[in-house]
Amino acid sequence: METKIKKDWNDRGKSNEELHRDTKIWSSEIHFINDEIHFLEHLLSSRYIDCLASGLGKKIEISVKKISEEKINGQLLLKQILKHDNMLSDFIKNNSVYSNSNFMENHKKLALEIENYEKKYKRLKKQIFEIVEKIMKKTAQKKLI
Repeated sequence: METKIKKDWNDRGKSNEELHRDTKIWSSEIHFINDEIHFLEHLLSSRYIDCLASGLGKKIEISVKKISEEKINGQLLLKQILKHDNMLSDFIKNNSVYSNSNFMENHKKLALEIENYEKKYKRLKKQIFEIVEKIMKKTAQKKLI
């Protein structure tokens, strides 16, 4: 039998299992984004000469800086998620999840923080792909000439 949390998420409670699943999904998403960041760093570094030749060096520098910031933010979020999940485990063992409204509020805040992180990262990734696309087009045009 699942025990329901008294706090509402869109007019329904969340069970302990759902709360734990949230933390696992968040952690997985952050790890995936971290892998993508590694790929984007490699992509930009391998295209750096083309970027300079196409006049997009400054945009790449800005993007690399933003990627580094997102990498750090992701690591900080992972630490928060791990701490949050450990607290959840302790509360479940002590059967005190329901009575800790502060924990439930932190769960909601962390969910929002992760959602914002993902949105910000997706915007950055889109910008990087647009830059790489411009570089590829300029490189292709030069090969035709």
